[in-house]
Amino acid sequence: MLLRIERRQVRIGMYVQEVEGDWIDLPLWFRGCRIGDAATLARMRDSRISTLVIDLGKGVGPAETTPFPALRPPLSPAPAAARVPPSPDLEKARATLRRTNAALRQIFRTVHEGRVLDPAQTRAIVDEVAAAMRHRPGALLGITRLKSKDEYSFLHSVAVCALMTHFARFLRLDPVEVQHLGMAGLLHDIGKLTLPEGILGKPEALSEEETRIVRTHPPEGFRLLAGQDVPDVVREVCLHHHERMDGAGYPDGLAGDQLSRAVRMAAICDVYDAVTSVRPYKEAWSAKTAYRRMWSWEGHFDRVLLGQFFRSIGVAGEAARQP
Repeated sequence: MLLRIERRQVRIGMYVQEVEGDWIDLPLWFRGCRIGDAATLARMRDSRISTLVIDLGKGVGPAETTPFPALRPPLSPAPAAARVPPSPDLEKARATLRRTNAALRQIFRTVHEGRVLDPAQTRAIVDEVAAAMRHRPGALLGITRLKSKDEYSFLHSVAVCALMTHFARFLRLDPVEVQHLGMAGLLHDIGKLTLPEGILGKPEALSEEETRIVRTHPPEGFRLLAGQDVPDVVREVCLHHHERMDGAGYPDGLAGDQLSRAVRMAAICDVYDAVTSVRPYKEAWSAKTAYRRMWSWEGHFDRVLLGQFFRSIGVAGEAARQP
């Protein structure tokens, strides 16, 4: 039997069939799974989920004796697929990612081998990702948060592309600029193709020498894109997305007005996706936690754009910054 409960009622041993809440923070990886440990429980309680649908036939119920009403009368059991059909948005988002992932791998390979990039192919990927972000943002970003070691660079690039186009539309930028910013997000980390695999996927802290090598990826990406038919903003974002407003970033230590709006936007989208992604060696932050912590990093981001970004994804206000 399916029951709807409040987030405060969740406990270890429950089988979560569905979650409900603000689209940007719906942890889709919790759907159709059991809460098996304290870390998962804490992450769910820290999220912006409003209510959950649990399956009492597959896990424990709430501790309270008077839970929320059942979603349906306890009739004869039906197949799970019949009770809760697969989400069409989720299936469409998965199909989008399958296509874009394959196409992006081909683009990265083309650039890495020094061959000429097809601008039409890159624009097509950006357009598909932007369309998915308009129609099913929660599903798209929810899936990209689950990044394995092998696909992290590609799904991170797709996620930053999606966030950049979404943010640009929120700022009411020109459609051509929106597409250019999406392309910048898609190719911002292409320089990581030049990094040793052992460093790129290392779960432990990097040594000083390894950190120096990792910090070569922006200029290496700029070099790879130097002869390609891409807008100037794509190369600019590739080179400077790790710069900071206070000049403490890399590779050039640029600060303040030396950083374009595109670079400032990319810095926010890049970090946001990284900190909200599920990785084997770290917990993913909720959107609320990301807002609170990113806001606390003095000198890192453009504060006006940071506030606008979180408003664009439905997270804003003093309450979001409270512990």
